[in-house]
Amino acid sequence: MAFYKKRDRIEIIADILCTCKSPQTRNSIRGGTSVSYVILQNCLEQLLKSECISIVENSDGQKKFAVTEKGFLFLRKFAELQNFTGAKSKQMPLLVVPQIRKTPSQKKY
Repeated sequence: MAFYKKRDRIEIIADILCTCKSPQTRNSIRGGTSVSYVILQNCLEQLLKSECISIVENSDGQKKFAVTEKGFLFLRKFAELQNFTGAKSKQMPLLVVPQIRKTPSQKKY
């Protein structure tokens, strides 16, 4: 029997943003993130209010969700946090974050 760790809300939001790097329909997001319709609705509403995603319409009038610059900033910060803690995500593997160079004025502790 396989046991799966439940994702917390922030991991679900990161998965949604990763899925929406290219514009996606609600059904595509749901399939890509494996979340229930109710949870997806709540997360999309929160992401729209916080302007991390936007709604775009293609030429045939179909509404799709796409990540905004603010959403990409969230993903970069989330990746840094993952790298710091050593955590992994299905949608977003560990990313390499460049090290900060010490200037001569910074003290070593």
